[in-house]
Amino acid sequence: MDIRFSDDPGAFATLAAEFMKADPFSTNVIGVHSSGVVAGLRPRGPQDIWAVMLEQKRVIGVAMQTPPYNLFVSRMPAEAAHRLADAIDGVERAIPGVSGETTAVSAFLDRWAELCGEVPSGEVAMRMYRLGRLRHPSGVVGEARPAGRDDAGVIRDWFAAFQAEAQRDGPAHDAASIADRRIAAGEVTLWARAGEPVSMAACSPPACGVARVGPVYTPPAHRRHGFGAAVTAGATAQALEKGAVHVVLYTDLANPTSNSVYRSIGYLADHDAVERRFAGQ
Repeated sequence: MDIRFSDDPGAFATLAAEFMKADPFSTNVIGVHSSGVVAGLRPRGPQDIWAVMLEQKRVIGVAMQTPPYNLFVSRMPAEAAHRLADAIDGVERAIPGVSGETTAVSAFLDRWAELCGEVPSGEVAMRMYRLGRLRHPSGVVGEARPAGRDDAGVIRDWFAAFQAEAQRDGPAHDAASIADRRIAAGEVTLWARAGEPVSMAACSPPACGVARVGPVYTPPAHRRHGFGAAVTAGATAQALEKGAVHVVLYTDLANPTSNSVYRSIGYLADHDAVERRFAGQ
């Protein structure tokens, strides 16, 4: 088995293209970010690394690590995950944690514990859903519309609030700059009631035909009115109109409400995923 590291997302994308087309779901986070960097739409970090696992010249798994974020791994055989851990340890790469498809993450961490003695202290269990047939919720007051520059203030606040509420243990983001970038790219949908924004959903451009919804955020004062489901359906519809073949999203399995909401508008489970971070990271 051969592990190839690169600091060039373009070279990585070329080598990994067929594998990512065959599994556009567990590779979506990697695909969206790498294509955004290549296009100059996302920042390229000086320490970013991209990894491809090959067996007899055939790609069987991919991974990326863009500090300060976790190593992200696609679906791959357990042996490939073990060899990836060996290779990262061999280049003395410090990682804050590992995210991705559950069995690949578990296999990587088993080997990492043998090599380094590091055991993650926390876990966020997730599930990726992919759209089956979209069903717009009925009876929700308001309408979906694209976010514009005039909405920047509220969207910056909501990106920051989402981070504080849903990503407390993750690395800090520059919520304002991320919000501005996503508004400029036309990636944010708002649900407005009587002209007032009450909920938002962002959606990535497609990678291998797959667009990903997230984050979805409704301020506490506007919850329990169906706005989150409605804006998610609106963002999903816009992604399909723009040419996405599939639309996906991640949910926190500890939140049964959001899981049931997404199923109610037509999303189906694709695979389980997990975020694991090491103590002190």
